[in-house]
Amino acid sequence: MRIAIIGAGIGGLTLAHALKDRAEVSVFEKGRGPGGRMSTRRDGRFRFDHGAQCFTARTERFSRFLEPFAARGMVAEWAGKALNLEDGRVLGPRVWAERHMVAVPAMNALPRALAEGLDVRDGVTVAPIRADGGGWRLADETAEELGRFDRVVAASVPSQIERLFGEIEGEHPRFQRRAAKPCHALMVGIEGPWSEDWIAAKPLTGPIKWISADCTKPGRDRGVTTLVAHTRSGWSRRHLDTPAALLAPVLAEALARALPMTLGTPETVVAHRWGSALVGKAARQGPWWDGARGLGATGDWAATSRIEDVCLAALDLAASMGLEK
Repeated sequence: MRIAIIGAGIGGLTLAHALKDRAEVSVFEKGRGPGGRMSTRRDGRFRFDHGAQCFTARTERFSRFLEPFAARGMVAEWAGKALNLEDGRVLGPRVWAERHMVAVPAMNALPRALAEGLDVRDGVTVAPIRADGGGWRLADETAEELGRFDRVVAASVPSQIERLFGEIEGEHPRFQRRAAKPCHALMVGIEGPWSEDWIAAKPLTGPIKWISADCTKPGRDRGVTTLVAHTRSGWSRRHLDTPAALLAPVLAEALARALPMTLGTPETVVAHRWGSALVGKAARQGPWWDGARGLGATGDWAATSRIEDVCLAALDLAASMGLEK
């Protein structure tokens, strides 16, 4: 049994990990590496979790899923004080009502662990799939053959899934096109340790909606200060066509206005655009599986953008396929 999974974000990798002992699994990713929003960016000594900052474990099922990674020291709680800010003033503490977890030593450690032992091929844009007898034939956008597979799952956004499955004869669902919210991430690296007593803050005004002191997370380099700031989606939507490099100094000024103290001189200031950082609220569609044809799909649209929900949707799909370990 050969299975192709198209998309190496946390959902696609969770699915592949659940199936790898029961089938020959290959994962294709158009980006430079696995992880999607759980990616980590390096800039010299500085390391930034510029996508998902943390995740929860609200369900017993997801807690059990994390147990082997926690036992290896790859998942730990990120605990500390959070603040509400307004125009550079501290309004008071921000209550975190539940535990917040992170991967160690960086957020990409979890997707990398899920990818262990898998055939993961990055930098590959898969062309629309073609029927081949009782299976499916895959090729990349240059028409180079990628192989024949018994089952194919697209773990991506609806537009990409429809592109991949669009030329298939027969019915397949119109995947729920929930509005995707963009976001920009600002990464600031400063020599010297973080001297404040808080780990995260939510500005209530301005373009920045969240600030993380990345260096306060377990397993991070405490000898340097690394900050990640995420923008409000409305602001990012207005600046989608502006190169991220041009937005970096603008966002650095906004961060300085939002903070209740003065930062040292940054060694690095970098911005990154996430075109589809979050999906809008709507009824959860759930993952799709057509056992008769061996086709499936999952992604944020199937649940929510929360890491826990994306992973659980992938596990639900694995169970539907009848091959979950």
